[in-house]
This record gives sequence, structure tokens and C-alpha cells, in this order.
Amino acid sequence: MTPVRAPVDQATRAQLKLAYQALLEVELAWDDPRYVELFEDPALASVNPAVRMAECIQFSSSESVQLFSGHRGTGKSTQLRQLKHRLELDPTYKVVICDMEKYLPMTDEIEVVDFLLGAAGALSEALAIPELLGADPTHAYWGRFVSWLRGQRIDVEELGLGAKAPVAPEVEVGANIKVSLKYDADFRTQVRERMRLHVGAFRTEVHDFAQDCLKRLRKRFGEDTQLVVIFDSIEHLRGTTLNPKEVAHSVEQLFRGHAEALRFPYVHTVFTVPPWLRLQYAGIASDKFDNYCWIPCVKVRTQPPELGGEVLAQPGRAAEVGATVPNQAGLDGLWRVADKRGDMLWLLGDRAAFDELALVSGGYLRGLLRLLADLALDAGSRGVPVAADRRRLAIDELRNAYVGFSNREAVWLQAIEATGKLDIDDSVDPYTVARFLDTHVLLGYRNGRDWYGVHPVIREEVARRAAAWQAAQAKAEP
Repeated sequence: MTPVRAPVDQATRAQLKLAYQALLEVELAWDDPRYVELFEDPALASVNPAVRMAECIQFSSSESVQLFSGHRGTGKSTQLRQLKHRLELDPTYKVVICDMEKYLPMTDEIEVVDFLLGAAGALSEALAIPELLGADPTHAYWGRFVSWLRGQRIDVEELGLGAKAPVAPEVEVGANIKVSLKYDADFRTQVRERMRLHVGAFRTEVHDFAQDCLKRLRKRFGEDTQLVVIFDSIEHLRGTTLNPKEVAHSVEQLFRGHAEALRFPYVHTVFTVPPWLRLQYAGIASDKFDNYCWIPCVKVRTQPPELGGEVLAQPGRAAEVGATVPNQAGLDGLWRVADKRGDMLWLLGDRAAFDELALVSGGYLRGLLRLLADLALDAGSRGVPVAADRRRLAIDELRNAYVGFSNREAVWLQAIEATGKLDIDDSVDPYTVARFLDTHVLLGYRNGRDWYGVHPVIREEVARRAAAWQAAQAKAEP
């Protein structure tokens, strides 16, 4: 007979509810008392992204353009807000953060015209707060864009931007551009087609608008004023199951082929980009971007030896290099983060239980907090501390979310796990890399230099499926 479990008392349920909500609240303000600054610990990071990006801006003479990346859920938004705060300690810096997800579709291909239009509109709206330029309609970009189209002899009525209100002010004529840009694929297609011969002129127009914004800021705040624009959420561009390659290719083309369009004269800009673009950074050319920062996962395991090239070159060491050796500094850092959200000893029973979950998470912060939140939810009916069998069940559920790879891809994943190197050759579709980094099948780390590993929760499954593929290939050979 199954034993009857006593109901969880209301006080325990209330505490679990608070822990559950806190664990799901991944993005914290940099000054939230629950926030833990992992980048101040030299054992975890050699570079503080907010500090490095701020110094790049402060040391530049008049303009700069930087890329900022990392897996989703590793704290990029918090770092950007810390960057804003750090810069604004000097009143000459005026910093705005533009959430590009509000202006562009995240599931369709992006072209430079779409991006520049969304960026200009986002900048005009970000500046329209009382502390900066205020909500003066003459400063809004949407109406200015309609006027520019007419100046280029582009029929705005055919774009649906004036036929019903030919005598209305330009700000009214352009009022629906923001919604159409994000939600209307036909509108985006028509704009692209009609501006095919005007891309260079439009780049100049958007750059001129940004400079006009700076001039107005300087008129109000002084000639020393510097404008910093952070374009956030670009890394959310990832397509659907039907078009992931096309979307990834369009993002690469934006940053590779139109880097000059992204450098706004006399303005400092930061663009968030997907982690796989890091692989293209050398090809993009460092002379087009002033800095690249990224947030790796917390290193909860050490690859022995620490990716020393001379050791990797020795025969028979690949399996050893892929072995798991816990990194205590990383585990301690994650413990501090989680324990700020709720009492982990109370929830899990002991530190060893937490370390098991942290190792399984691979140091991916959002994944770990999600795992802990699920356990808090489970404890709402089963009580605390969470039993070992319930932890194993939660780990199994996590594993089920990472099975989207083929046996053939498992061979390549196994090689990455063994060496830490993300080698790509003609047999690997480069957009497979994008998919695996976006879905956290592969996690990025840094030991002075970058290295990669398979998400620990599927490491054994990857090895099993790689062996199955290799065995099938060997059997098929004559």
C-alpha cells in the first residue's frame, strides 16, 4: 500500500511560492539586493563586460561600435543596465536602451533597410522622455521617414502610408509604420523592393537623423554631451522550424555585409548579437567593430588539463580532456546566486544536492534556476527537503528537452565534447552550429580562451548515439 503523505503546511507552501517566483525572475536590476556580480570574481571571469564596454566608449574619441553576446539567460540585460548606470555617473553621457524586439519580427529574415528603419524609430522613441528630448512630435522619426520617401520620389500611398489622410501631418501619416514593420510581412517586402536603389541614401538619412538627435541633446545639455545607444534583443532573431538557416544567414549578412551602416558617426552604439556570430567575428573584420564582449556560462567543470595546446596535441588525450572535473569556484558562484533567491539548504537538504544540479546545468544560469523552480513547485505537494528521486525525475525532464539531434550530429558533438574545440569543416552545416548554440545543446566557456562542451544532461546520450552511428557505418562498409 502506498503511504499517505501528510499535506504540506501553509507556511511552507508560502515560502515555496516566494522561492518559485524569485527563481523564475531571471533578469534582475544590477542594484537588486538579490543580484550577485559573478564578474567581480577573478576565478570566474577575467573580464567584467560592463566595465570593458564602458571603457571602450570612454576611451574612444567621438564614436564607437561594439558587439555584445552570450547565451540567452546568462545576464546580458542586467549587464547592459549596469553599463548604462556606469556611464551615466558622468552626466555628459546620455544612454538609451532600445529593445529591438518591439520593432522587428524575431522569426523572419532581416535586411539592412528593415533594421535601420527600426533602429531610427526605436532611437526617436527612446529619446522622447522628459529627461532627454521630450515627446516633441517633430523629433519622431516615423513622420520624417515618410517625408524622406517622398523626397526620393517613392510612392508612399502604395505603401499604405498616406492614401487615406493626404492632408494629415506627417507624424499622423507615419503613425502605423512601427506596427507594420513588426507585424506586416507584405509591408516589409514592399519597402525593400521600393528602396532597392536607395539603400545607400537611406543609410545616410538614418545616420543624419542620429546626428540630429545628438545636436539636439547638446543644445539642451551642453556641447560635451555624448550619445550612447544600446540596441538590445537582436540575438532573439532565430526564425522558426521552417526558416532557421535563412534567418541566421540574414543576421550574418547584416553584420558582415553592412558593418558600415551600423557605425553611426559621432554616436556610440552597442549591438547584442547571437553567440554563434562569435565564430564569424574574425571574418567580419575587427577594424569594423571596436570591441566584442560575451558572457560565457559559469564554468562548473574544468577540462584537465586547461586546454593546453601542447597537451591536446599528444595522442590518446582527447577522452581525458573531455572528462568532468568539478570547478569549485563556479559551483560556489552559482550557490551564491541561487541562495539569494531562496534558502537552498531548506529546499534541497544539503549542499551536495545543489552541486549535483549545478553540474547537470552545465553552468547555464537560466537552466539551473528553471530546474530549481521546478523542484520548488514539486515540493509544494511533497514537502521539503526535495527527495533524491524527485531530483532525478527533474533531471530526466530536463534531458527530454535536449534530444533534438541526429545520430550523425552526435558524432560531431562528441568530438567537441572531447576536445573543447568547435571545429567546423565542409561536413558540418554552419547553421547547425547556430541551432545548437541557440538551443544550448552546446555551451560556451572561457579559460582565457574560448571552449565549448555538450550540455552535461545529454553527454551520455550523445556518446551513445555517436557510437551507434559509427557502428552502423562500420557495418555498412564492405
